[in-house]
Amino acid sequence: MAADRIAIQPAATLLAPHEARLERLRQQASCSAVQFEAVYAPLLMGFAEYVQRVPCPTQPDITILQSRLRAAERTLARRRGAILPRNAGPEQVAREADLWTYVLFSAALLRRLAAEFAPWAITVWSRARRPLGRWRPQVAPRGLAHMPQAAAYTVQPSIDAPGVDWTLLAVGALLPPAASNWLWREPHVHAVWRPLFLGDPPAELTSLLTP
Repeated sequence: MAADRIAIQPAATLLAPHEARLERLRQQASCSAVQFEAVYAPLLMGFAEYVQRVPCPTQPDITILQSRLRAAERTLARRRGAILPRNAGPEQVAREADLWTYVLFSAALLRRLAAEFAPWAITVWSRARRPLGRWRPQVAPRGLAHMPQAAAYTVQPSIDAPGVDWTLLAVGALLPPAASNWLWREPHVHAVWRPLFLGDPPAELTSLLTP
């Protein structure tokens, strides 16, 4: 049976049903409104547009967006009781507190994203209902919404074996420039952040990022 076409929607529409959770994320981030709008809001918007309404493979009754927003909320709730980095002095802990919170937030949204999409074959359609082919992140790393002429998509189980892990492509496409600059200013934090998307988190972050 053919899958139903789903209209590609803007981020604001996709996030609208989650206003209560987004407000909790704002509070849990414990940063200024200016900082939230500079680094959190663009990532949330970009992520929502990227994943659209693609189902979560382990819970197909909800979407990847719903699953990851819940994960981000759980992670930031755990963050409140954690001192990062371990064995650092109080001045360093205080100076880097907001950045470590953002490291955890971005990881909760983006880690292992390729594995979330691997079970699905996503075909993109034009407004005239003409198939534009399969969405493949290596060809369209900014997401299916950015394929030329894309207006809708269908999601069906994939018969292909999982390919290479392209999660870092998505991270590069979605991370706001202000966040990248922030991470680069603290090289030792960046040295922990980037490997989060290549394998298991370090021990000090495992319990915070565990679903």
